[in-house]
Amino acid sequence: MITLGGEKTRLVQGPNDDHHRHLAEEKYIELRKLRRTAPEAVGSRTADVIEAFLHHSRVHFAADTHRLNKYYCQLFAEACGEVLARELKPYHIDRWIDPKVEAEEWGETTVYNARKAAGRVFSWAAERKLLPENPIDGMKNPKPRPRQRAITDVEFWKMHENAGGPLKDLLLALYLTGARPKEVRELTWDQVQEDRWVLIEHKTGKKSGKPRVIYLTGPLKEITGRLRGNGHTHVFLNTEGLPWTMNALRLQVWRIKRKLELPKDVCAYLCRHGFGTRAILAGVDGQTLAELMGHTSQEMISKVYVHLADQHQHLKDAVNRINGVSVPLQAVEGSTRKRAKPVNPKKPGPKPEDVPQL
Repeated sequence: MITLGGEKTRLVQGPNDDHHRHLAEEKYIELRKLRRTAPEAVGSRTADVIEAFLHHSRVHFAADTHRLNKYYCQLFAEACGEVLARELKPYHIDRWIDPKVEAEEWGETTVYNARKAAGRVFSWAAERKLLPENPIDGMKNPKPRPRQRAITDVEFWKMHENAGGPLKDLLLALYLTGARPKEVRELTWDQVQEDRWVLIEHKTGKKSGKPRVIYLTGPLKEITGRLRGNGHTHVFLNTEGLPWTMNALRLQVWRIKRKLELPKDVCAYLCRHGFGTRAILAGVDGQTLAELMGHTSQEMISKVYVHLADQHQHLKDAVNRINGVSVPLQAVEGSTRKRAKPVNPKKPGPKPEDVPQL
């Protein structure tokens, strides 16, 4: 039994003989090395723990997961890096996130991901015994409400009209393909064929065992043809000639949304919902749409897109039932609307002479 860093530690279990004393000495040397390299030994700052976690993330997580970890962890370190790791509290996480929410820069999904990243850092540190316990264990992180609507045609074309050239191309690609924003942002030229994109690595690739094929219509063929000489491995580049990042796309859409006073929930991902909803309304069957959108089954189609399409159609039908017929544009502008004809018009019979005519 020894005391290391103020804590009593039993090095080995067994009798007090030469063999076990040798094992204890080796264990002691190993613990001293760990103490010298652990974040707790170099200042106990939150930034040190984050740095150690990102090293682990880079080695042990997939590239996409590590990029997401790095994005949120860097913001976390900028806001809370100087706080002592043992003294970190959920309050510090609130102090980092709340200004983003108040400025309407972050929505529910981004807040959820940020809290999840912070929790992951310290649960890992506690698991690896870099900290005696996770100081923010038990911090609440409500799941974001699902996006239960699609972008409307009016919203999309307003946003598209006010976007810069490179962003116009990317938004139109999202709108016309139903691709995930990440799939379009990270599209490379080796994935582009004349009439399709073939994505070998994609979200459901491990489960399906098949590449994701995204077919192109005329406008997208024109866009990819025009961009082919951009001199970069990626297809869609920003104004600086670099691939779009998740945050850059989110920020550009947020600025346009704020300028045009569009609904707060408008985001790039709603273009995907719009594609799925239009497909259902156009009569595309669930199995075909699942393949077009990169799903392994029709479950998401039934859960999300059919629901959205039904919602749209039910509302349209309800308005038509209320008004009898669709209201023409002139009525909206203030002109007099003609009376709707009855469904089964009958010829009026002879009028009694004793009934006064109005």
